Amino acid sequence: MGICIDVLIVDWDHLMSVPGDDQRYGILHGAAISVNDEDAWPDRSPSVGPQWLWPSPPDADWFGKFDFGAVGSSYKDHFWAGERWEDIRAFVAPAVRSAVDRFIDPLFWGGLEYMADRDAEGAAAHVSVVLPDAPSDHLLWCPPEAVSLLRLLWDSVDAELAALRVPFERYAGFGLGRVKDFDAFAGLLRGWGDVIGQAQQRGWGVVGIRC
Repeated sequence: MGICIDVLIVDWDHLMSVPGDDQRYGILHGAAISVNDEDAWPDRSPSVGPQWLWPSPPDADWFGKFDFGAVGSSYKDHFWAGERWEDIRAFVAPAVRSAVDRFIDPLFWGGLEYMADRDAEGAAAHVSVVLPDAPSDHLLWCPPEAVSLLRLLWDSVDAELAALRVPFERYAGFGLGRVKDFDAFAGLLRGWGDVIGQAQQRGWGVVGIRC
């Protein structure tokens, strides 16, 4: 069995008003479960693709949950997306490589420090996102100020995402693991782009917790 991840965008002021990491984890875990309850939310669409799950106000208007669908709910998918990126990044234009590196590194990849770009180009090369250490049992802890930087990076990635198809189909290794086609890889990145965009619009942060 692998690790699954629940990704939520949250009102950071509300979250930080809760004292202590254990209490914060408790309300986040409860929030994630609450929108999974099919009896409580009978009109929710089946989980066949990416979708947002929102609580009904005014009961809880401080969070939203992103369901990645078939690819992304398991943390293994993120690991293998990082592996595919390492396969192809040397064959991607430097400016695009810099943008993707810096977008996925703090979210799920974590490989940039081992593969620093000496020939980094473009606006993304000047954007660096360093996240604080995540509390125990959290896979991601991304405050609003980091979300704003990630949104700038996503805009650069989104504009060039289609250009990754050819290097992906030529050079990505498909012997093991998941995320074996470009559409799955691109869909995972678009999911994170949606998460960051929705959080940035609200001035919220993003958290990922084990589920």
